[in-house]
Amino acid sequence: MATYPFPIPHDSPFPMGNIPFGIFSTEAHQTPRPGVALGDFVLDLQELIALGLEYSLYALTYLPFLLPKSSLNQFTALAPSLRRDFRSSIQSMIHNEASVLYKPVGPGRRPAIVPGTEAKMHLPMRIGSFTDFMCSLEHVQTVGKLAGYPTVPPNFYHIPLAYNGRASSIIVSGQDLPRPIGMLPGSDIPYYSHSRKLDYEVEMGVFISQEIPYGESVNAATAREHIFGFVLMNDWSARDIQFYEMTPLGPFNGKAAGTSISPWIVTLDALEEAGALIVSEARGLVGGKNTMSPFLQCPYDISAQVRHSGDGGSSKEMLGISDLKHLHWSPFQMLAHQSSSACGISTGDLFGTGTLSSTVEQSGCLQEIVSGGQRPMKLSDGSELTWLEDGDTVIMEAWAGSRGKQIGFGELRTLVTPGRTPNSE
Repeated sequence: MATYPFPIPHDSPFPMGNIPFGIFSTEAHQTPRPGVALGDFVLDLQELIALGLEYSLYALTYLPFLLPKSSLNQFTALAPSLRRDFRSSIQSMIHNEASVLYKPVGPGRRPAIVPGTEAKMHLPMRIGSFTDFMCSLEHVQTVGKLAGYPTVPPNFYHIPLAYNGRASSIIVSGQDLPRPIGMLPGSDIPYYSHSRKLDYEVEMGVFISQEIPYGESVNAATAREHIFGFVLMNDWSARDIQFYEMTPLGPFNGKAAGTSISPWIVTLDALEEAGALIVSEARGLVGGKNTMSPFLQCPYDISAQVRHSGDGGSSKEMLGISDLKHLHWSPFQMLAHQSSSACGISTGDLFGTGTLSSTVEQSGCLQEIVSGGQRPMKLSDGSELTWLEDGDTVIMEAWAGSRGKQIGFGELRTLVTPGRTPNSE
């Protein structure tokens, strides 16, 4: 257990090598503000910068971008070198016992170190748009067959497939998900009611840093400069609503009820330092897989675990473990493809990688695990799970990096609650 101004457990997802960014508030100071996670604590960046002004003009560089701000948008829009420098300065401050972090709190100042249990987390970015990709070949094959599409669409091998989602329904970990309502197929005519086939999808979410102006595009080799970092994502899916509505234009209300994300953004710098992300040279066409653009290789990768609890979290049942490396397309290629239309992509925009699935043991959603409801999953207590019920909690965690340098994303936890009463009109 490392000891700085406070202990950092050896198995913490937020060691010194991580320094993920987020937005938090406390009961004593309810204005949302930027912070970084370190062990079981949150460092208040506004307070650190304010304290730092007494000792260094260096903090003035970041003052306009973090004081006072309730999102990270302006900070992430800075040049990557500046953001990288700031993250390094935080690590140096923690290592330096003469830094302001170790000095007594002066009159009129609040503590710069906040226990994580006292922090209420908020969405880290002001999200203008949300795009969700579908880049797992196995997910496309399995879910496609269950939906009546026996073959993989030919274009899957040439472009990352995606649809535009709802930025307004993105929620942060800890916020409940009301059961979705929509049009369901009936024996004669469709009817409006609660979904009976609520599902999760484990994904990684990718936040945009510097904008790509309207009329411009980037390629996979330069896309990294426009990505701030990753969060864990649960793209909720009401399968009965989704499959009734999606022909011919694709998902709509079945995917609009909510998308949950973890609150801390893990930067690409942290992932690369942990040994999780390594960009390789182009390898040409391999097994029908177009890797002509530089492809994101993940030898240690990001591994996500999904657990289910039907009793408020007291007991947890493992549903699956998935890995980012099994995707057919990299996040760099996803961003390059989306920008290729010159649509313009803004700071704070979010895109999802699509469901992380590969083998049966690494299914990223219930739709695959229970074969569309045909084969319920046996739980350890003898009960069966087919679709998510009111009162169920879905808990996701993700880890990345090589042994000794592992970092995490923290927990993404969401409780399913009864939906609102359907409007009878």
